Amino acid sequence: MPEPWLILRVPEGSVFLYAMPSGEHLKKWPLKVLGQILKQEKIHIITSSSGKPFLPPGMGFANWSNSKGECVLAYSKECDVGIDLEFYKEKNFEAISKRFFAEGEVAKKAETFYPLWTKKEAYYKCMGGEFFSVIKNGLYPNAKIWNLQGMYKEKHEIALCVRSGLINFDTVFLEDGV
Repeated sequence: MPEPWLILRVPEGSVFLYAMPSGEHLKKWPLKVLGQILKQEKIHIITSSSGKPFLPPGMGFANWSNSKGECVLAYSKECDVGIDLEFYKEKNFEAISKRFFAEGEVAKKAETFYPLWTKKEAYYKCMGGEFFSVIKNGLYPNAKIWNLQGMYKEKHEIALCVRSGLINFDTVFLEDGV
């Protein structure tokens, strides 16, 4: 079974984060890892009309993201999850944020833009809904979102969203590895 690079423990469960090792196939790796976690030779993923992946009932929750040939996967047996990975690249951050972000969220620099963008995308991937209405909103109800740094040398952002439901987020523990 693959080793997670980070475990997020919340009172009602755990979220395991995995990073794709070099040499793995970007499209096949998430299903390979889920198969190892769930001890299943073949994993049947169901996708919603918006593309959100669902594991069969009782097998937990998973989401993954890729950027620049790298991939991260979040898995939890108990909690619905969304994750986004973005490597920094130059863009017109002000124009993009004015068009897509909530008022007051205008970002002129990558260091401001990417933490917001990844939070919004992780929230959307966890909660669902209409993408542009989700990212235009500056609120994140019924969820907790963390911005994390991975093991990559290039500048990047990773955001993890967990649907709160009945989870009490007063106590959260982060662990490096197992």
